[in-house]
Amino acid sequence: MDAEKLNPFDMLLEQIRTVVREEIKAANGNGFRDDRLIDASEAAKLLSVTEDWLYRHGKKLPFTRKLGHKMLRFSYVGIQRYLAVRKVP
Repeated sequence: MDAEKLNPFDMLLEQIRTVVREEIKAANGNGFRDDRLIDASEAAKLLSVTEDWLYRHGKKLPFTRKLGHKMLRFSYVGIQRYLAVRKVP
């Protein structure tokens, strides 16, 4: 749109649309495309737990991915989100 032809309300609306578009792009850009699956050793270090604990609780954890019989991997982005929600103030 041509900014010279817009009234103040339309200009504000266009600015809001631009911000929303940028936020959507940022959200899509930082999602699962940047994710990677990590093994139990690396996941245990990030979470400060043992590998054994991860395997015992794997079914309950939202970032666990089962790739095959007795083969678990863990979403790096999922772990980051899990930790962000559970930060101690």
